[in-house]
Amino acid sequence: MDELSNAVGGTRVSITLLYGPRYFAPLRYLALFFRTLILLATRKPDVVYAQNPPIFCPLTSLLYCKAAGKKLVVDHHSVWRVKTIGGILGRGIGFIEAFVASAAQLNTAPHGVWASELQRMGARHVLVVHDFVERNPFRRDQEIRERYAQTALIGVAAHGGHPLERLETEVAAASASSGVTLLITGPPNKLAGRLKDTPANVKYLGMLPMEEYLRLKASADFAINITDEPFTLSHVLFEYVASSLPVISSRQEVVEDVFRDALSYVKSSGREEVTDTFRMLSGDKNLRSEFRERARSKQDELERIHTSEVAELRNLMR
Repeated sequence: MDELSNAVGGTRVSITLLYGPRYFAPLRYLALFFRTLILLATRKPDVVYAQNPPIFCPLTSLLYCKAAGKKLVVDHHSVWRVKTIGGILGRGIGFIEAFVASAAQLNTAPHGVWASELQRMGARHVLVVHDFVERNPFRRDQEIRERYAQTALIGVAAHGGHPLERLETEVAAASASSGVTLLITGPPNKLAGRLKDTPANVKYLGMLPMEEYLRLKASADFAINITDEPFTLSHVLFEYVASSLPVISSRQEVVEDVFRDALSYVKSSGREEVTDTFRMLSGDKNLRSEFRERARSKQDELERIHTSEVAELRNLMR
């Protein structure tokens, strides 16, 4: 949402109330409903750009826009009923998603699968706006490398903590490879427990300051992102390509549709295949150089795509 708000010249506002256990949810969403309405009524924006999930944010924004005669744009970071929730609850959320998507003046999605699903749900106007990351301004930094590793090669893996992210597979691949240190970053509250007992060549760094994180990616030799999340186009893939890194990635339709041959794919998250690919990429300097060139070329293409998509988004919002 930071990227999208910058693209359209808007102000991003994030509200969190009563964050904690799931049994707080009914009270949390009720509090968020009133807090959001008060915010919108106070600021009186002509256009509200709300993100789903959670769908309750766009739904609340829709109520305001209908009452105040304003316009609603919804960014569907994912479509809940397809990705995560089944059963009666999933069908209920799906009904709300379809209602909001069809009522909004414009809907945006990060890839074609979500866009097609939104159109199937009855959305009137859908625009694909891919994630985008500016080219990493930093260069390889030997001091950064020596601070975090004493091996010849460094791999990086950034994770958000989704249960279907396969950190254990990445750790196993690194532990079976010599001369490589795998550095993992991400939120401690979601990752620390899963990374308690790691081999000596795997280090968990927690959440780094942004400049340190950028310098680390610029100084790494390759990156890895293994996940079983369905229809997921991980934001970190854009980060890695923006740093010209060779990348090992799970093979998914939405990933290949964007990155094509710029990434080194594994068909499954099984330890054997991931370990073989990990060893192959870390052990072949020429192969890493080839994928670096592919990443640079892909970043050039992503910059052109981003410019075109943002221009269309701005025109539609006007």
